[in-house]
Amino acid sequence: MKPVEAEAWNESVACYDYSKFYHLYQWGALLEEVHGHELFYLKVDKSIFPVACVKSRIFGKRLISLPFADYGGPCAQDENTAERLILECLEKAQVLGVDFIEVRGPNNRYFGCLEKHGFVRRDDYLTFVLQLDKGIQGLWRGIGDKTRNRVRKAQKSGIEIIEAANKSDLRAFYLIYLKTMKRLGSPPQSYKYFERIWDLFYPSRMMMPLARCAGRHIAGGLVFLHGETMHFAYSCSLSEYQQLAPNDSIWWHVIKSGHERGFRYIDFGRSREDEGTVLFKRRWGGELVKMPYFYKFYGEKLDERQEVRYRWASHLWSRFVPESVASRLGPFVIKQIG
Repeated sequence: MKPVEAEAWNESVACYDYSKFYHLYQWGALLEEVHGHELFYLKVDKSIFPVACVKSRIFGKRLISLPFADYGGPCAQDENTAERLILECLEKAQVLGVDFIEVRGPNNRYFGCLEKHGFVRRDDYLTFVLQLDKGIQGLWRGIGDKTRNRVRKAQKSGIEIIEAANKSDLRAFYLIYLKTMKRLGSPPQSYKYFERIWDLFYPSRMMMPLARCAGRHIAGGLVFLHGETMHFAYSCSLSEYQQLAPNDSIWWHVIKSGHERGFRYIDFGRSREDEGTVLFKRRWGGELVKMPYFYKFYGEKLDERQEVRYRWASHLWSRFVPESVASRLGPFVIKQIG
């Protein structure tokens, strides 16, 4: 897009209070630059629907709205315009010859229209959304005794929370992220991916809290800022410091910061129902919200999410792939996944 077109796109995104950070033009630019995915910015007047073509010899060719995002789908002025955008997406899929279309976490006003055009709903993911209008004391009470004790423990252990202010801090975050992804058995993004996020969104649209202990960075988070909502996109920590509860300290810092900055909500990011992260996120007092994905299949139906189908590979990655190899090979692998 030309700069004037990108600006007009973001102005359209801002028209909808339910739009997400990932609808912004810059997210598509990031995907194109770092991963080489082809972006299609479907637009009718002030209604928008970004989709990306993700090609892989392993996972096939797909149209996704949006890769490496919790959310996607249209933002439309009315139902008729939403249908026009969805039909345009279907036409694009036929021309490209994709295996399926995946729409991640669209707004619920578009569920019926998607199903009308043959999309199948899957409820693999959920999130927790915390309202920040309770006041600091109300938010503190809302996190429960166990979580409050863990926040206090982190403070008594000498953990301090800072917010990243330069590329050196970003590099510290990335090194923790690499170790976390290796422990979880997931291929990591490249440093370039996070560097471009920094270049495109810092400081107005993101914050990066970091936990330090005795001068060493031991945990970090990446939070996207959009409209009235903070979105927890990444959380990572060094395993040898987890008993000091640095993540709890970071999350409480984000909650306090969000309240002080005037945000109304924190979205804690997607989780599968069977993941241990669900128990951690539940403790912070947010409301459980389903995050349905919608699929339009043109070939073999996807009976289960690809990361579930290849869970055995995750165990092998965690146990047998050296960290140095994972950091080099991981960005290539994750590009295929989208």
